[in-house]
Amino acid sequence: MAKAACLITGGSGFIGTHLIEYLLKEDRFSKIYVLDLRKPSSACNIVEYLNCDINYPVSIEKLSNCDTCFHLAALCKEPGYNWDEYFITNHIGTKNVCELAERIGINNIIFTSTMMVFRAGDIRNNEEALTAPDTAYGMSKLSAELMLKEWVAKSTRRRFRIVRPGVVFGRGESANFTRLYNALKKHRFAYMGRKETVKGCVYVKDLVRFLDFVTDDHFDRTTYNFVYPNALTIEDICNSMVEVFEFNKRIPVIPYKLALLGGYLFEILFELGLKTSIHHRRIQKLYYSTDISADPAMETGFKLNYSLKEALLDWQKDCLPNELY
Repeated sequence: MAKAACLITGGSGFIGTHLIEYLLKEDRFSKIYVLDLRKPSSACNIVEYLNCDINYPVSIEKLSNCDTCFHLAALCKEPGYNWDEYFITNHIGTKNVCELAERIGINNIIFTSTMMVFRAGDIRNNEEALTAPDTAYGMSKLSAELMLKEWVAKSTRRRFRIVRPGVVFGRGESANFTRLYNALKKHRFAYMGRKETVKGCVYVKDLVRFLDFVTDDHFDRTTYNFVYPNALTIEDICNSMVEVFEFNKRIPVIPYKLALLGGYLFEILFELGLKTSIHHRRIQKLYYSTDISADPAMETGFKLNYSLKEALLDWQKDCLPNELY
């Protein structure tokens, strides 16, 4: 049977770049169409770039032999955008992608959602737990999930898989783990109120393998949480970084309310011209747990290639010059 083509929205981003590299390595598709605002870094005759902003209706009318869409395009940095911007890209953008899929005959959508569809707190959430997001990012992603459910209900030929990853790290991430790495290296990191905060996370190379794995799985489940199966605390993550990168082991604990007050003060100073990354929301994220169960994903038979420490070592080896140093 001849190989089919696939479409990747947001294929030039962090996860999309790794997904394209993996699909090319595995020779999975005859053509990979990348729908994004900028060109992907992978340049070959299999990858075809389609300049597009999913915030608006997509005008593409035909893609040859394309039945699968990896829908990655999203606003996910939080804090980082205005409230409405999350909904415009994550909800309206998904609506436009569904309309495109309906028009050109794509019947299989793999969607990257987020663990933030659950409210942060000291409770372990599985896929059947109450979704009660308390951020614009989480709310907009949950509304995108509902949009996909409406799309799939219109035809028995359609299928979708929703994958809810935790914090994703790896080459090109430049977000939570990169900030943590730099803070630990410069001795500028402290625990916010406690060390026991659980942080669901996963290495990007395992995530893209799982996105491909569920493309044509035969399980009845449509939604999968995806993190390391054992709950990792912020202390576990810091200890692993300290060991792998040989950082100073002494990390202080700052009272949470004092740290939160400091976060608000630095936001005021930011508006006055003192530019720092300190923000009350980032302090909250270090205090409140984001703990999800990945049992159904592991029960499919999928195996992670990397433990946390192995992933950190691979990240170090895989990084572009000066990305971490």
